[in-house]
Amino acid sequence: MRRYVMLAAAVSPLLAAAAAVTVPGCGEEFENICAFLQDPNSCYADFHRDFADKCGALSVGSGPKGSFASRETLDVCFLEEGGQVVFDPPLDIAAFPPKTIAFKIMDAQAEECGAFTYSGEFTYSVSLACNQADKDAGVESCADVGVADDGTVIMHGTVTVNAPEGRDTLDVSCADSSSHHFNRIDAEKKCGEYAQLLPRAVIKTSLGTQPPPDAGPVAPEGFEGFISFSIHYPPRHALLDGERDVLARSKAEVVKYFHCEFPPSPALCFNGVKDGPETDIDCGGTLCDGRCGDGQLCVQDRDCGAGLECGIVDGFRKCQKVETGAGGAGGTGGTEGTAGAGGQ
Repeated sequence: MRRYVMLAAAVSPLLAAAAAVTVPGCGEEFENICAFLQDPNSCYADFHRDFADKCGALSVGSGPKGSFASRETLDVCFLEEGGQVVFDPPLDIAAFPPKTIAFKIMDAQAEECGAFTYSGEFTYSVSLACNQADKDAGVESCADVGVADDGTVIMHGTVTVNAPEGRDTLDVSCADSSSHHFNRIDAEKKCGEYAQLLPRAVIKTSLGTQPPPDAGPVAPEGFEGFISFSIHYPPRHALLDGERDVLARSKAEVVKYFHCEFPPSPALCFNGVKDGPETDIDCGGTLCDGRCGDGQLCVQDRDCGAGLECGIVDGFRKCQKVETGAGGAGGTGGTEGTAGAGGQ
């Protein structure tokens, strides 16, 4: 019996070790992410070298600027220099900041420049259209993706980056049909100097700030909301020169694809809603300068406009025209006071 107990005790660690290897997610084979980030010929580096700032502009703050027509419908951003950013589905102002977005960038000739999706910093795709100029320049990242109805060959350069939620893995698929599987944490532990070069997408948003209550029906500038989108790429100069020390000290090159503003929330005294101390919609009380009109709710006479007083109408305090009784005396009790004067 003792022999069996000893054998079981000896085997238990081996069984435990075997079980650890079979835990889902363990035992995966990862490529060397440090080598990928350092490689001037990686598919991600090639993609950036081929397309550079196509559809956008290099460096934070320099991206194409535009605006939405209204705050309620965030489907098309009209770019100042021509073109559009078309969101499908439209952005929902009630769900800001958005967790996922999908959009196309159209140029001033109404031709597609690129299509993008975003579901997280390390989960996104960018697909840039190839025009004749790209082909003439020998862009290698353009892939034949089909034929249009008119027989024209459709070409795009596409990179897809994916990091499953709750995991540290990073999958990169490139225009050359290659795919790569990495452990994102390796970039921090094994080559921390290159961690800032990890491919990533960044969305920045703001709902804007609330304008002063009496700012008017059209809010002044400075209260707008916005959404912007950018992608981080390897620095081309360091990669092309093969200068590893320069690369280690370099930051990622940021291509900003758009910065689109939308109108702020309407001023409280012009928003068509009864807010806080207002006695009726956009009038009365201490919040708004506007006084209430005939038939609107009130608390006291000063809530009402010129020539009106606050009295009881059908059981509610409402603004009504001032009526004079016999002898020219003004009614002071609203409907009740007027009725009393009339009954004399």
